Amino acid sequence: MRTLILTIIFLFSLTKIFGQTQEPKLKISHFTGDFYIYTTYNTYEGSQIPANGMYLLTNSGVVLFDTPWDTTQFQPLLDSIKLKHNKNVTICIATHWHSDRTEGLEYYKRQGIKTYTTKLTDELSKKNDKKRAEYLMEKDTVFSIGQHTFETYYPGQGHTEDNIVIWFEKEKVLYGGCLIKGAEAENLGFLETEM
Repeated sequence: MRTLILTIIFLFSLTKIFGQTQEPKLKISHFTGDFYIYTTYNTYEGSQIPANGMYLLTNSGVVLFDTPWDTTQFQPLLDSIKLKHNKNVTICIATHWHSDRTEGLEYYKRQGIKTYTTKLTDELSKKNDKKRAEYLMEKDTVFSIGQHTFETYYPGQGHTEDNIVIWFEKEKVLYGGCLIKGAEAENLGFLETEM
């Protein structure tokens, strides 16, 4: 009997050691209406750090705001959106030049997705050897895609010198990328400007 109990304890401890679950590489959650938040992870200063992005369902396809930071999640995000909503991503807009926003731009461009950043973001991406978009916005821009209209807006320097926000007037949704931090955040994150 003692051997049986020790065997069960041993097997249980192996399950705990080898069966530990890691953070999923990609999480998608419904936000409100046609808005969804996706989260990918990457290592920064020795810790796994989440990076949130957003996507919007429209009658004309899906609009992606920012790209996954984790390069292994570029295609899984597209596949997950297609499986979940039976829609393809048609446009991707990056909110500033850091890799957690722009890393997938060239990949998505090769997939036939229209990629956008501001002219300032493109200049900083080029200077810092980051991925670049196909289309550049010279100023605040209004997009009408399917049944949704939204505006890109440059509020001035914040998280980075080029960060923009996206405003959805009808839905009263503001997407701020890394410019907006939650009250529970313990630090301001990566604030380095151009190198």
